[in-house]
Amino acid sequence: MTYLKVGHIKLYIDAGISYRRMHQKMDAYNEDINDVKYLLLTHEHHDHVMGLKMLLKQKTIKKILMTQGTFEGLHDDVKSFLPEVTIIKSEESFDLEGVLVTPFVISHDANEPVGYVINGDKKLVIFYDTGYLDQVYYDLVSQADIYIVEANHHPTMLMQSPRPFHLKKRILSEKGHLSNDDASYLMNLLIKKQAIWVVSHISEDCNSVLAIEESIVKHFDDPTKVEVYYAEKEGLPVIEV
Repeated sequence: MTYLKVGHIKLYIDAGISYRRMHQKMDAYNEDINDVKYLLLTHEHHDHVMGLKMLLKQKTIKKILMTQGTFEGLHDDVKSFLPEVTIIKSEESFDLEGVLVTPFVISHDANEPVGYVINGDKKLVIFYDTGYLDQVYYDLVSQADIYIVEANHHPTMLMQSPRPFHLKKRILSEKGHLSNDDASYLMNLLIKKQAIWVVSHISEDCNSVLAIEESIVKHFDDPTKVEVYYAEKEGLPVIEV
């Protein structure tokens, strides 16, 4: 789950933690959870919508945006609490009170998953849970000021883990997750100027910050062009640009 303030707009992307944790984290940042009126979903998997039902029960979210596939993938008991729903399509930009948002297709085993480019005073790109990024989107997502992109796993650590083999195959597939090397190689291509990379969706047992940093050093032609933050389980400091 990501909380963003873009100009005067406050929004969430996904709702994959409990409502209690949402409230605790917002309080810790001196933010009022009731001020957030918009919610964008990337896809319907449990770890991205776990807290959605309880959040919607509070009736503070006024508008929720998602693809048709994501909508169809939600449980019926969640749908009954939905406020105004706007169905979005990949590459069709929309306006949120002066903030331009462009969804784009990502590659994951979900129903029509997307990432987002958000243009306010700064350009922010967010995509996680993807096995790869199609080159057709490189121009769209390059030269952003902030990236929130996963570096999910170290392949050797994953293969040596006790996870079932079918799960390992899923994670390593084109509809799985970006490895450290894949993510670092991609970020080096996309980042053309000084930028922030918030590394998200880090596997707790098949990855480490050290392993991610080794990949960054290996794949970036100039590692100093990126300022890296790690979105670990306990959260991360507020980032202001």
